[in-house]
Amino acid sequence: MKIRTKFTLLNIILVTSAIAITTCFSLMQIQRDAVSRARVVEESHLRVFWELLKDKGNRFHIRDGKLLAGDYVVNGNNELPDKIKELFGGAATIFMGERRVSTNVMTGNGARAIGTILDGAPRDALFREGKSYRGEAVILGVPYFTAYDPIRNDAGEIIGALFVGVKKSDYYAGYERLKQGGILIALLVGGFFGLVSVLMVGKLLHPLKTIVEKLRRIHKAENDCTDLSIRLEEGARDEIGLVAREFNELLAKMQYIITHVADSIGEINSFAGTISTTVHQQASFSSQLSSSVSEISSTMEEFTSTATDIARHSQGVVDIADNTLRDTKDGAIQVETLTAKMNEISCDNETGIGEIVELGRKSKEITKIMDIINSIANQTKLIAFNAALEAASAGEAGKRFGVVASEIRRLADSVFESTSDIEGKMTEILDAVNRLVVSSEKSSKGIRDGLDYSVHTAELLRDLVSGAESTTDAARQISFSTQQQQTASGQVLIALRDIEEGVRFSSDSIRQTSEISRNLTVMAVELRKLVKRFAWDEAACSLSADRQAEESIEVA
Repeated sequence: MKIRTKFTLLNIILVTSAIAITTCFSLMQIQRDAVSRARVVEESHLRVFWELLKDKGNRFHIRDGKLLAGDYVVNGNNELPDKIKELFGGAATIFMGERRVSTNVMTGNGARAIGTILDGAPRDALFREGKSYRGEAVILGVPYFTAYDPIRNDAGEIIGALFVGVKKSDYYAGYERLKQGGILIALLVGGFFGLVSVLMVGKLLHPLKTIVEKLRRIHKAENDCTDLSIRLEEGARDEIGLVAREFNELLAKMQYIITHVADSIGEINSFAGTISTTVHQQASFSSQLSSSVSEISSTMEEFTSTATDIARHSQGVVDIADNTLRDTKDGAIQVETLTAKMNEISCDNETGIGEIVELGRKSKEITKIMDIINSIANQTKLIAFNAALEAASAGEAGKRFGVVASEIRRLADSVFESTSDIEGKMTEILDAVNRLVVSSEKSSKGIRDGLDYSVHTAELLRDLVSGAESTTDAARQISFSTQQQQTASGQVLIALRDIEEGVRFSSDSIRQTSEISRNLTVMAVELRKLVKRFAWDEAACSLSADRQAEESIEVA
């Protein structure tokens, strides 16, 4: 699409949009004014309706199923709604409850809408919220601007409603006519401004046509040559003239740049050959270096593998030494514990032997006591014998005393028998004590020998623990040194790999540089061809095609 067509369409759209917006705003304002006037008219009609109704009576009540204003019966009496229609036009209705009982509203068959029910938002406002309603409502399928007031009895209860309304179509008839006229005017004005826009845009864009023709002359399509010596006309002082001046300056700068580029192309070609030779030498050296680094890396990998095996085995030795040291320490602790227990057993045995000896001594003392008891028993027996003699000599009076003497003698005999048994038991106890002393002395000798052996074993284990600690420390030092050697060899191997990667990257860079140098040579040739498509005067431009056909450059 041409710029002329775009500007024309743009102006038509802008003008039409402005007219459409203005018309819509005006129509909306007219519509709001119509609604506002309808509200004012409704309020006026409703006040008159109230005055006419109150003239019939100020007290509103329902009696015998009919609505009354004083003594005036409203039901079926259409006098007041017809009066409103006669004075002002429009609709008027009196409701008893939600039912129309007096109205000038007609149904679709031409009859009055007596008995029909109020519904929608007016009913909710009047009979649920107990307030007046102002707004739009649909009455028997016809849109109205409406005003409703509740009718209350003396107790303040809502018993009916008063309604006046105007059909929306009556108020919008003038609005519709005005809207149609506004749209027609907008179309006429848009067409006029479109015609004017076509003429003005054609005149304004005429210099652009001249510029396009000059640009076609600058680039001659028949020989694919650009003549930088041609300049555009700068006569106009508007933006088009400014574009022509800036384009002329651009042509001058391009002419200067192309001249210097043509001089630099030969030097670039020469530099590209030098770079290619140098890069070839660097590539050869880089290949040799890469081979040497690869051999060194292979050797270091073998060395690192060997160091890893040594480190792994040395760590195993350290683990074994640690386990041996731990077991030896545990054994030494157990032997020391055994030695302490043997000492306790030896002490307990010595204490037992002492107590056994003391028991033998106590037993001998008991034997002495038994001798004393036997002596006392003999004396008691002798006294009992003497007492029996005295009792016999006393005759009848000494019989009781004789019985006592007899019992004492029998008691003495029992004591003799008991002491004899005790002496036998004590003899057995003394023999057992003697045997126990002999056995304890033998056990004490064995315990002392075992204690000597455990002490000697503990000393040997202490020496073994000391040797195990030395062995473990040496194994740890060997493992640490081996790990350091492994780490060092790994670092050397990483460094060699980095060097190898660097050499590989350098080789890749050299190959890329070589490729770039070849591409640079090709680009220099192509750039020379491109530069020769520009000429500084018309004669040079006519010879450009012939030179391009004759010249051929071979790229190494």
